[in-house]
Amino acid sequence: MTDLATEFETLKLESESKLPPQDHMSLEALLLLIHKERLQTLRDQAAKEFEELNERQEKVKTLHDTQKAINSATQEKGTLDLKGNDELKDLLAQAKELGVDIDLDKKKYTKEERDRLIANLNMTTEDLNVKNNMQLDVIQRLHTERLESFQMARSIIKPLDDDKKNKARKADNR
Repeated sequence: MTDLATEFETLKLESESKLPPQDHMSLEALLLLIHKERLQTLRDQAAKEFEELNERQEKVKTLHDTQKAINSATQEKGTLDLKGNDELKDLLAQAKELGVDIDLDKKKYTKEERDRLIANLNMTTEDLNVKNNMQLDVIQRLHTERLESFQMARSIIKPLDDDKKNKARKADNR
């Protein structure tokens, strides 16, 4: 292994054990450590955001399933009767937990009441989708920052490495 790789492995072990870096670190090793920490932080933030996004998307899926079940259970005149439809009752209870304005005691819906129920489901779904879109923007920003950090590390380390190689060549030519 090269000196830089050995130094980086030492830094990696020190950072994992939360020991402060040693005083004899080279500039390259210090830069690698800083960029490693930055990249790890960005990766962890993106993973957290992505997990929240997935959880919210599951809620949207539940609301869509509820709408599908309502549409399937709707009678010819547009009315909705929940008698004997335990699956739909369960979906409506889940939708209420997700913030939809639903009267769980109601068992029969007129066409207008059913339409308002669908509208309530749609509004909650739209709210969740707006939050999803905002969170996707955050995830994209974190991804872009991570790529920029990679490029920055490369643009800083490469000249330092080239300088070290040039100095070594000059020393060999003497």
